[in-house]
Amino acid sequence: MSLNEGIAVVTKVVPGVRSRAKDSTETQLTREDLDAGPISLDEIEPGLWLGNASAAADLPTLHRHSIRSILSVDSVPLPVHITDHPNLRVRHIQAADVPREDLIRHFEDTNRFIGDSLAEGRHVLVHCYFGVSRSATITIAYLMDKYRLGYEAAFSRVRAKRRFVMPNPGFVNQLKLYARMGYRIDRSNERYKLFRLRLAGDNVRKAKRLPTECMDVVKPDPGVTQESPEPYVYRCRKCRRVVASRSNLLLHKPKSSTVVGASPAKTVGREAEATLEEGANDETMGEVNGPPVDVHPEPNVETPMATEATVTTTNELTEQLRRCSISSEHSNRSSEKEMPMCSKIYFVEPLAWMTDIYRNTQGRLYCPKCTVKLGSFNWVMATKCPCGAEIFPAFYLVPSKTEYSTVVQNVQVTV
Repeated sequence: MSLNEGIAVVTKVVPGVRSRAKDSTETQLTREDLDAGPISLDEIEPGLWLGNASAAADLPTLHRHSIRSILSVDSVPLPVHITDHPNLRVRHIQAADVPREDLIRHFEDTNRFIGDSLAEGRHVLVHCYFGVSRSATITIAYLMDKYRLGYEAAFSRVRAKRRFVMPNPGFVNQLKLYARMGYRIDRSNERYKLFRLRLAGDNVRKAKRLPTECMDVVKPDPGVTQESPEPYVYRCRKCRRVVASRSNLLLHKPKSSTVVGASPAKTVGREAEATLEEGANDETMGEVNGPPVDVHPEPNVETPMATEATVTTTNELTEQLRRCSISSEHSNRSSEKEMPMCSKIYFVEPLAWMTDIYRNTQGRLYCPKCTVKLGSFNWVMATKCPCGAEIFPAFYLVPSKTEYSTVVQNVQVTV
């Protein structure tokens, strides 16, 4: 059941500036009619309250509990008599109670708002419509950051005071990701990159192009002159133009590489579900858009064309990717340390030289210098790697068309 049910929004006419014509008015969209049930709020810890919209809109209730700061996490702002009250500090975050809502980007700001208000002696009420999911998520994030708690411990503290709190599955995954990143937004964290890409893919599916608010997922062109270029890059085999750096790789474990005796849910094909969102409910995972036939690494191991040098190069590349994964500060899964990453296809972040990704939902990727085809992309459907893992959204380079370079000297502008 959606927690947005029962919302009633009306248009209230607020008098405009009197210096204009007498009948001049200004129209504002506000919530004046609440159907969030009886007033409900609970004190989670001294001065910090968690409740519903009815409590936030009731001045006597706010006065009784000495609440002078309100953090509203809802689709619509509170009524004007609350938002314009001279003795109240109100912060509104527009958010819907759906798993794909990006609440994690607000955590640092909301933690600061709550902390600053409490430091000033102002009691704080955090609310959404029913005080169950969105506001509970914000409150849990604050406790996690303040006491350096994991999700389960912080959730237990909140539920001990307000027994019916229940963040939706998407918010739970965001809270766990927040703890994994050390209670801050780490944009270099691989799981956070995948989370942002998933959100961007959802927006592209709706708008049929990459919206402005999602442009942050497109990373700078590594082939353009830089003061401190990365030492490990991937080049076009034909013209040797740099097309990706090692930090742009999105690593994954081969789906076939499972631990003996492990549950099927532990395979990489389900890893994205556990770290990003509830993939079982993801409509895009039900249909797989396989890569073109030429994306399989060459040469084929079943033919005599696979020379010893080629096998050695592949093994070295796999080992390099494995070491990269182990050394990553945000990768603490022991299973990844024991298992090499897949190197059959290079899945990367969207890069600035991929000009077609801004206005198309899927297509091919061509070298910006020699225009040879390097791979493909798909914003809206999962792409299946030859190892069996499904990646969504997917931007991949074919190993037979690119080469790994360990040294970069004088990276030149090649656009």
